Amino acid sequence: MKSILSILLLLVVTSVFAEQPLAAQDKADSTNEVTAESLAGKRVVFLGDSITQAGGYVSFVDYYLEKLNPERDFDIYGLGLASETLSGLSEDNHAGGKFPRPCLFERLGRLLERAKPEVVFACYGINDGIYQPLDSERFSAFQQGVKKLIEQCQAAGVEQIVIVTPPIYDATTKPDEFNYDSVMTEYAAWEMTLDQPGVHVIDLHSAMRKERDARTQVFSRDRVHPGSEGHLFMAQTILAGLGVSVPEQSLKEIQADPLYQQVDQLRRHRSANWMKHIGYTREKTVPSQPLGDTEEVAAKLKDGINELRRSK
Repeated sequence: MKSILSILLLLVVTSVFAEQPLAAQDKADSTNEVTAESLAGKRVVFLGDSITQAGGYVSFVDYYLEKLNPERDFDIYGLGLASETLSGLSEDNHAGGKFPRPCLFERLGRLLERAKPEVVFACYGINDGIYQPLDSERFSAFQQGVKKLIEQCQAAGVEQIVIVTPPIYDATTKPDEFNYDSVMTEYAAWEMTLDQPGVHVIDLHSAMRKERDARTQVFSRDRVHPGSEGHLFMAQTILAGLGVSVPEQSLKEIQADPLYQQVDQLRRHRSANWMKHIGYTREKTVPSQPLGDTEEVAAKLKDGINELRRSK
């Protein structure tokens, strides 16, 4: 009898220890998972270039998070800067030779210190290849920039970093002609290999390329900057990466929704004022300015948003 009990005890202990590595692996895997629920109650900052500064996709993401989760609170800031890169590279004739492209790392330290984000979304790449064929030095500069972004965010206490692969370069070329989108394809493919705790990657580029190939109408008339329809597709792809199912609505229906209008107004208000509060250098240096009543006004806009989404 004693022998049987000893065997049973040994089996139980063995089972417990056998399960520990799996549990540890599950815990490690969960650190990469970002969902709508995990964003609730967190300060979320979107970083990027002119596409992010335009902010359409940021507003659409926020709109759906607010609309589909009326009892949860979301705190989203769009802090993109036009022309910006992670690589620190620039064309000699950028902006007609008036100024080089800004690099995120000129302002990232101040941004992390002042905005104190808990989650960061970063969508870069379209400017980092400098609109030239794939080059190992330029590619390496972009890769190092992505890694530096992750390192600095994590060192500042950011809990989750979501890397969004670059949107497409929306050009149609002949098979034997250079198409800059081939460079973005390589950049996106490399970002998809990132695998470390606290880092989640959403493949916008592949989804956008597939959708564009299935249609004749462009997303971006100038090949770089998507219109509202393109921004909506970007948001839908990002939301899908967060496990959010978006209901079918036309762009016109969304833009007519008072909830969307309030969310977009809040995003514009915060972006304009927080960008000045952090300070940046582009065609000129914009020194840091006080926030003033920025967050008081934002709180009133949030009250209006909550009233709209929680009254239904």
